[in-house]
Amino acid sequence: MLDTKQIFSKMFMWLFLGLAITFGMGYAIQGNEPLLNTLFSNGSYFIIWIVQIVLAIVLSARIHKMSPVVASVLYILYTALTGLTFASIFILYDLTSIIYVFLATAGVLLIFGILGYKTKIDLTKISTYLMMGILGIIILSLISIFVKSLALNLGITILSLVIFMAYIAFDIQMIKRKFYMVSSDESLAILGAFQLYLDFINIFLDLLSLFGKNRD
Repeated sequence: MLDTKQIFSKMFMWLFLGLAITFGMGYAIQGNEPLLNTLFSNGSYFIIWIVQIVLAIVLSARIHKMSPVVASVLYILYTALTGLTFASIFILYDLTSIIYVFLATAGVLLIFGILGYKTKIDLTKISTYLMMGILGIIILSLISIFVKSLALNLGITILSLVIFMAYIAFDIQMIKRKFYMVSSDESLAILGAFQLYLDFINIFLDLLSLFGKNRD
């Protein structure tokens, strides 16, 4: 059995690997026009989106019963699928802008991660509000499809930022608590990496939407 520091070291290793796969794949395929046409046409993007949702649900709900090998394969698959859709990021935004926003997101992760690790406040008390916030984002996002409003989109982005920043602290604290509740250290590290990966990606996209510079 590893101690908590070793668990967190492995967790952040898995997080870095997932982010490297996502951003590396997105950057690598941005110039492959035939592949991009395939990804973003003929319903392929929708299929990828559905598979990502299914994988996210399976990882979140069943990872405690998975072997570390299965958990790691599904995690890597999820980050690779996200990388396919991230090609559009490198097409739309200036690379320097993407790098700056990535570093800013890493800073946010560090600050709220330390907060979640150090705080004595029981963050489970805010879990209901966080879930309500996610539901609110989903509903508002559906509304924004039909109601074209810059103010509404800005409000959704800011709300999403606040919620996922809070989720970083929440997820870090939950990993500390689950340390003594699971039988596989590796699966716990992958679960924590996956949760933080989702937080990171959402915050990155929100910050990019607010501060990203479009390519000329």
